Formats: sequence, structure tokens, C-alpha cells
Amino acid sequence: MTRGTALGAALLLAACSSGDGRVAVHVVTRGDVVKKALATGAVEPERETQVNTQLTGFVRTLHARLGQRVEAGAPLAEVWPALTEQDLLRAERSLQSALEGEEAAQEFVQGEHALAYVTRLLQGEKSLDRMQRAAERGRRSAEETLRLLREGKVEIDGRMIDFVVRAPVAGHVLQLVREGDPVTPASSYGLGTVIAVIGDLDKPVFRGAVDEIDVGRLTTGMPARVRLGPLPEVVLDGTIVEIGLRARRTDNATTFDVRIALRPDPAVPLRAGYSAVAELELARASGVVVVPERLLRWADGRATVTVVAGDGAEVGRSVERAVELGVADGLLAEVRAGLSEGERVVEPGDGR
Repeated sequence: MTRGTALGAALLLAACSSGDGRVAVHVVTRGDVVKKALATGAVEPERETQVNTQLTGFVRTLHARLGQRVEAGAPLAEVWPALTEQDLLRAERSLQSALEGEEAAQEFVQGEHALAYVTRLLQGEKSLDRMQRAAERGRRSAEETLRLLREGKVEIDGRMIDFVVRAPVAGHVLQLVREGDPVTPASSYGLGTVIAVIGDLDKPVFRGAVDEIDVGRLTTGMPARVRLGPLPEVVLDGTIVEIGLRARRTDNATTFDVRIALRPDPAVPLRAGYSAVAELELARASGVVVVPERLLRWADGRATVTVVAGDGAEVGRSVERAVELGVADGLLAEVRAGLSEGERVVEPGDGR
């Protein structure tokens, strides 16, 4: 039996006029009572990764778009360094010096210097070969540096070196710079420009806060139902995977963090940061005797109700009776002892 049936269909109005002494009564029925705790928070990827760069310059080209799923190593954006004519001139002069050094090494190795003859006698041919190879590497390095500055990419020992920023992990592009944006490098003084933020929305979690009154009844592994704020008709099932051990105090309220792993619905596109409310089932009583909490009276820590003692609904024949309660959800309460199904409880506000 649903809560609506217990609250609605079970209400019997014996009479409404005060002239004949008859009052409104509620017929006790059976139903289900579920006590829940609520946690407010947001839906986010389990992990988010900020992507930075060591380059200083501007975003020349974007290779990804917002919301796109990328794999690890996929190109995100090309950051062109802020080069000046002085930088290019310095690279050109370095190449010229490397060429001259290689030429001098070749002359030395070929024996055009007296010192080369002495070196060959004292250190052998291998020493001269190492000298020539070092000069060749210096020249190639200078050529590659100049080509990288001019063309934006160069292949070195089978590896492509360029100014493209790539995704370090797989996931969805949650944040992305725009073409033309300036870029500052990450350093010990700050993170610099965030090129992109990557998060896997195929593995969403709910992060929120639950009141301290309820947190003691929560355990990891408990089921949860999460309702999305922007899409109230969507409910995602989940499981509690983490409960905070340290309280947060905000606006005189004490709460604890809770994290819930969600099972996404392929038909529902998620966005990081959706506000959400999680319903956490603390206790359940099914098919039990229930009574609306508005009918309860409390005195000295004991709950009582006014029960119609005999046939009819005469005020003079009603009696107070103590009841033992079980699970309560704020509207309905489970009655473990003191009331039976079919008995009639006097509604409040009828001049008893």
C-alpha cells in the first residue's frame, strides 16, 4: 500500500458538525514507511585533470571542441611561442656557429693541423672520431631548433617535436581555451594558463553534504537515488563510496561530505556541475500498521493517540492510548504496539 493510500483513502469523516458531538476520525491501515536522508551537491566526473604548458605565446589552432571525448595523447591545441626577430636571429647565429665548428672539426680530423697529428698519436683515431660526431650533433641540433621555430614542428630521431598540447588522460573536454588567447607557462609561482580541463563523464559521481543528524546511519555500499536539478524527471541510481570524517560548518549547520558513484543513463547527457539531490534510504518498514504523525501527542517522551473506544464516533467515548513507534519519515509513523488495523483515531482540532 502506498503512502498516498494510507493518508488519503484511510481518512473517514464521521461528521463535521459540532452540534451533534461527532468528529472527524482516521481509520488505521497498513502501509510502507521509508525514512530517508537528503544530501545536496552536484554531479561531477570522478577525476578532473587540468592541462597546462611550459610555453609562452598564444593559441594558434584548436584541435578539439568542448564536450568532445578524447583519448590520452590526442591533440588539444597548438600554442605558438611568442617569437621575436631577436629569437630567430639568435637561432640563425647558433646554426652558423655550429656549421663553423663542424667544419673546423673536419679539418682537424683530416690532419690539416699539426695538433691533429699529435692527438692521433697520443689518443688514437677514436678521439678524433668522437670530436667529429660531437660537431655533427651540434650542427643538427641547431638546424632542428631553427626549423622548429620557423615551421612549428620538426622530426628528431623518429619523434615529432611540435608546439601541440596533448591530453594527458582520456575523457571529455570540460573546459577549453579559445583561438588567439594568450598563454603563460606553469611555474613554481602559479599554474599559468589552463589550456583545457579533462574529465570522464562516463564515470560520474555525486559529491554533496549530508546533515550530521543522519551521517551516523550511513555506511559505504548503501544504495542511493540522485535526482538532477536541471532534469527533475531524471533519477540516477548509485552507491555510497565515501563518507567524510571531518565536519564542515556553514551557516550554523554541520554537515559531512559524501561521495556516490553513479550509474549513468546513456540516454541522458550529463554535464559537469549539475546540481542534484541524493536520497539515501536509512530505514524501511513494509506492510506495517501506520498512522499519520499529525495524530500523535507527546508527553514525557511518550507518544499517545486518541482512539474511539466503541461503535460510533462520540467524543465522550474516546480514550487516550500510548503507542510504540518504529520507523518514521516525517509524515507517517510505524506503530509497533498500541494500535491495530481498522481502529479509529480522532483527528486533531475537533475540540476534544
